[in-house]
Amino acid sequence: MQIDIPAHIEKLLFLHDTLTIPGFGSFTATKISATADYVGGTVSPPSKSLTFSENITTDDGILVNDVALTHGISAEEARQIVQNFVQDTQSKLDQREIVTLPAVGRLYKNYVQKIQFLPDTTNFSPESFGLPPLQFSPIARSREVEKTADVPPPAPAPGSTIRTNTTPPPPPATTVKTPPQTATPPAVATEPYVQSSARAGGAKWATALGIFLLLCALSGGYWLWQHQKAKLANANRQNNEQVEPLLPGAGKTNEAPKKTEQLVAVDEVPPTPEEENERKIQESIAERTQAAREEVKNAIPKGARECILIVATLREKANADRLEQMLSEEGFEVYSLQKNGYQVGIRFHYTQAKEVQEKIVTLQNLTGEKNIWIKKK
Repeated sequence: MQIDIPAHIEKLLFLHDTLTIPGFGSFTATKISATADYVGGTVSPPSKSLTFSENITTDDGILVNDVALTHGISAEEARQIVQNFVQDTQSKLDQREIVTLPAVGRLYKNYVQKIQFLPDTTNFSPESFGLPPLQFSPIARSREVEKTADVPPPAPAPGSTIRTNTTPPPPPATTVKTPPQTATPPAVATEPYVQSSARAGGAKWATALGIFLLLCALSGGYWLWQHQKAKLANANRQNNEQVEPLLPGAGKTNEAPKKTEQLVAVDEVPPTPEEENERKIQESIAERTQAAREEVKNAIPKGARECILIVATLREKANADRLEQMLSEEGFEVYSLQKNGYQVGIRFHYTQAKEVQEKIVTLQNLTGEKNIWIKKK
């Protein structure tokens, strides 16, 4: 009897959040709420994210019972059919083939012989199955201010007084002829102009004072530099004058210099005591800095603890050697042990517990292994 096991797996994933294939692994469906893509302008309905783990192989009876009830066979016959499907799938995976489960996903083995799962786009949520993504676009609205017509106030009744907050309209313009000698210009209009002129004058004085101080500072610096230069030249000239009587024929003495080799380097100016002390201080600082760097690089932090993380346990030594080489090239201290296979991992020291989790996440992203366990902590 030919029974389509992948079709049963697809049907049961709509009804159960966890489905175990005996002797092979388990599928787990996690609910995901609706998401909105504001860049693409789409809203995705709620769905389930499907993952696979080969570490859980205990039979939960769901797949075997569904096969037995659907085809009217016994539980033993159904279990044998499922085992045949598992053996055929394992054989294909060992031959580096990709096993496709229609509407579920694809299975394959990586370089460390671990089963990897690529889920399909099927939405296994019964509440939102078949709902397509919705397209949306922002609505642009323009705000218009409507002007209300001015309503004239009611006319007051005879003998009554009405107080309103509105400003009375200006009286109609009338032409009044006045004699030219009585018109006088207002004196207040010149006040802002006087204030602005005073401010402008103060700003100009402040700018001029700043430029003057800057020129004084530059002149003082140039004079100080020339003074130091002349002082150094004078000291060199005095040293040369003190050495000149020692040269042959320069003085009245008849003695010849015993060592002429020492007179060759007369023009060289020896370093001053301040320069010699500065050079010694710089060399001492450089030596202490280098020694401190070496000590920090080689020393283990105080209170640090050793941790060993096992990335994978492999059956073949060639795969273990490749994994060790990859970890060594990434700068990790490799740990390996031959026990129930070849255990390959890393060894490091830490002071905080979060450093261990950061190492686990780094190794997962590097090797693709999700089941990294702690051997020593």
